[in-house]
Amino acid sequence: MTATDELAWDEWQALCEMMNGYIKTQVLSTACDLGVFDVIERGATIESLAKRLEIDEHGCRVLLLGLKQLKLVSVSETGAITNAPLTRRCLLRTAEQSMVPFVHLNDKIQHRACLHFTRALREGRNAGLDEFPGDAPTLYGRMATDPALERLFHEGMGAYTRLSPRMMKVSEFGDVSMLLDLGGGDGTNAIRLCERYPSLMVTLVDLPSVIEKARANIEANGLSDRVTCVAVDMFSDPWPGGCDGVIFSHVLEIFSPEKIQFLYKKARDYLERDGQLFVWSLMCDDDEAGGLQSVKSSLYFVTVASGEGMAYPVRDHIRWLNEAGFNTVNKYDARAIDHCALVAR
Repeated sequence: MTATDELAWDEWQALCEMMNGYIKTQVLSTACDLGVFDVIERGATIESLAKRLEIDEHGCRVLLLGLKQLKLVSVSETGAITNAPLTRRCLLRTAEQSMVPFVHLNDKIQHRACLHFTRALREGRNAGLDEFPGDAPTLYGRMATDPALERLFHEGMGAYTRLSPRMMKVSEFGDVSMLLDLGGGDGTNAIRLCERYPSLMVTLVDLPSVIEKARANIEANGLSDRVTCVAVDMFSDPWPGGCDGVIFSHVLEIFSPEKIQFLYKKARDYLERDGQLFVWSLMCDDDEAGGLQSVKSSLYFVTVASGEGMAYPVRDHIRWLNEAGFNTVNKYDARAIDHCALVAR
């Protein structure tokens, strides 16, 4: 192609999508911040929506321009605004499958921090961490001293996990009586697994600043007799004993290969014969060409979360598991959402 050749229409469209994709995130985030979809669900026109949101009609018109382009709302000839089916399912604050907490996490932590990606690469550190006060070397350390930020993070991750049903369909969970949930966060996974497997008991492990939230969540769901929460550093402390299964869910991808290999070896030494290790993680394609969720998450890990890690390909995890001494690894592919579940014996 020479300098005088014109871009083909599809090339121009692709380039515009790359340059302007952030606008979609901003429109969605602003709508969730303002509670737009909840107001629309009760019935609204542009005039009434602007009044109830306490914004001017011109700004409301611009916001609706974006929401209509995203196909999240529609406006009838009479001016009535209606939420799309996807909006009703996932973007109302009270919806059972509400993703609003994750939209907030995406906007106020991930997107905000990833604006420093260039600096992170040039400086060889998670430069996006400069957005958040404190001197801890990871986002998780800084959240431990900022209760509001930590609550935002765990509410968002809880919503994200609830909308990932494929992990629950791994049949080998039915063979486990006591599961060690490492980095179990606010207890979302433990609750879902206990609901699906009535005889399962869980020991949830996480850092002290997180454990109290997990305990409250477990108690609110009436599962205190089946889920025990223990404050433990998974790297430096011994793991609570008595479990015949271990799970890492949305944990390993934030770490370097060396740290993942350390944890796999520790899990192998912990488990008795025929014990099972479960891994539920973001994973990219084997050619490391995508998809979008694995790219976004890898950028987030390097730029702010830990300064290392990525959505590693499945083959890496299988190799690390074999090197740690696990003989059998079953794979449950969830490529549609850039995930994979692995079960190792």
